[in-house]
Amino acid sequence: MAISPTEAHYIIESALHDFRIDGRSRLEHRPYSVGTRPSTTTTATSSSSCLILSNGSSRIHLPGSSTDILCSVKADLVRPSPNKPNEGVVEISVDSSLAGGLDLSLGGAGGGGGTAAKRQLRERESQITSLLQRLVVPHAVHYRELAICPGKYVWRLSVDIVVLRCDGCVLDGCAMAMREGLRSTLLPRVSAVMNGEEGVASGVGDHGGSSNNDLIVEGDVRMALPPPGVEDCPLVVTVGVLSAPMGAGGRVRHVCVVDARTEEEACASSRVCVSVDRKGMVCGVHTLGGGGMENRMEDEFGGLGLGISSSMPVNMLGDVVNTAAGAAKNLYEMLDREKELSDGKDLVRDDHDTSGYGNLLKSQLLIR
Repeated sequence: MAISPTEAHYIIESALHDFRIDGRSRLEHRPYSVGTRPSTTTTATSSSSCLILSNGSSRIHLPGSSTDILCSVKADLVRPSPNKPNEGVVEISVDSSLAGGLDLSLGGAGGGGGTAAKRQLRERESQITSLLQRLVVPHAVHYRELAICPGKYVWRLSVDIVVLRCDGCVLDGCAMAMREGLRSTLLPRVSAVMNGEEGVASGVGDHGGSSNNDLIVEGDVRMALPPPGVEDCPLVVTVGVLSAPMGAGGRVRHVCVVDARTEEEACASSRVCVSVDRKGMVCGVHTLGGGGMENRMEDEFGGLGLGISSSMPVNMLGDVVNTAAGAAKNLYEMLDREKELSDGKDLVRDDHDTSGYGNLLKSQLLIR
């Protein structure tokens, strides 16, 4: 997205004074709305899933439809990988082709037509998918508990994310949609019958045995359960570092913002994507260069998937990660509250809460 020097100066100065262009403070998230199927009250006749043919689904959107992301989760029983015979599988794909000319990338100009634009779009989708696989997927569920019969049958969760609209922080939005989609997923109880002996772990009744290896699926949806460990699935918080010189020849001032809009992303000298679980533990870190154009070099922090960009002082990294962890706590609380509202629970919004709702955005959220 092209930003003039005057616009960039206004955006950065607004952030430095803790009053961003949409009225939020530096560490406030926008009021995301969550739509899912209730995982604890669903019956065969009362499903409110966003996508009724999926095992689980979610929709993340903002007032005014500046961001709209769908997630579908399909569950299948498959043969496990030879490398991990005792673990289930989570596969993920991202499609942003329906978003038209919006700037969906982790940076750079969006839109346009022709072969080059399509290739650029696919590269961005591949980059988002790769980052989700790196920052979220390894911690999304308890993989060993997805094995129905270790070495023979395991659950495969196919997560498909479609970006319809996006106004900045597409990676964060996709991670939110993925987490809420997995939380709404219901897996039927399955029992393995091996060589005439029924498995008892899933509580299957007497079926007379079988001379072959079979699977018995519980047909009562009320017995279905979410994937084990899904509550530990992390969220991604992208911290944008905005930089501005302090007068002629002065030192450079840096300020961190979370949940940046497209205009703010275009002004960022660097962005750090941090995945944080509900307990506040950092699961992974990835750094992007200014304007979202990836400019990183590998260092010794390979265990966290950490890249270092020359556009951000290294001594800021600890503060940036701490900022992301603090913002993630508020984000978890906001999403939990939104999910309870979408589940139909009788909750009243608190106009005086400090959980990440900007004052200028509260009216939009309350009249939705």
